[in-house]
Amino acid sequence: MSPAVKASIRRDAQPMLNRDSPIALHRQLAQRLRDAIYGGTYKQGDSIPTEQALMAQYQVSRITARQAVMQLVTEGLLVRRQGKGSFVSAQPVQHPLVDLRGFYDELVAGGVNPEIELLEFDRRVPQPRVAERLRSGAQSLVSWKRLYRRGGEPFAVAWVYLAPIVGKVTSEMASMHTSYHIIENLKMLKIERADISIRAQPSTAETRKLLRMPPSTPILALERVTYLADGTPVEYDLYCAHADLYEYAFKVGSKVNVADALARRAEAISP
Repeated sequence: MSPAVKASIRRDAQPMLNRDSPIALHRQLAQRLRDAIYGGTYKQGDSIPTEQALMAQYQVSRITARQAVMQLVTEGLLVRRQGKGSFVSAQPVQHPLVDLRGFYDELVAGGVNPEIELLEFDRRVPQPRVAERLRSGAQSLVSWKRLYRRGGEPFAVAWVYLAPIVGKVTSEMASMHTSYHIIENLKMLKIERADISIRAQPSTAETRKLLRMPPSTPILALERVTYLADGTPVEYDLYCAHADLYEYAFKVGSKVNVADALARRAEAISP
């Protein structure tokens, strides 16, 4: 047995599982690991023992050890990193959607200071859906792709297209500034509103590679189209985040008085 395995066993030394219990062994093992996480034995970002170590410590099969780990992955307590092992999940990145501002500024407002890498910058004819939203027809548009990291770990990737009205934008500008800063501060165009939709969807091979995700992990996709005061679309964003590590936060004003609203509707349709 390797020193690493022995160290893992010593770290989480607990009594053996109860083989006479009606509770399946993998569920018992999952509970032991769950207790160790909640009890602070394993902290955020720590690796848990390998399947080999769990097999040796609890005298279980590889499939039992794997089922226990996958149960905690499903619960969001653990995250698997290909070739590295299983780790206690970090707190989700919280992305507030309160004010109209760039993704970077929204993340900073939520207490996250992401590292950003410009992966691509080009002019290209976008997909028909994007061209329709920006009313750009067959024109080639300035486009780029950015990767967002926290503590060195990628959690989101964004594709950006700017409408022709924005004018010339360089890769240096895209690497140094948010798209909203470019539009409002460098191009002096006043942003008025944005249409935003959020959905869960299967991850693509490209997104999985960029975010180091296992095949079955879904993504949270935020699609945003930004407009000027006269209704001219100026920017299209597709922002895809690791669903296990991300959450959106909203602030909602005072509640609507449903009873009054229904009464007014009844009056409006009454003969």
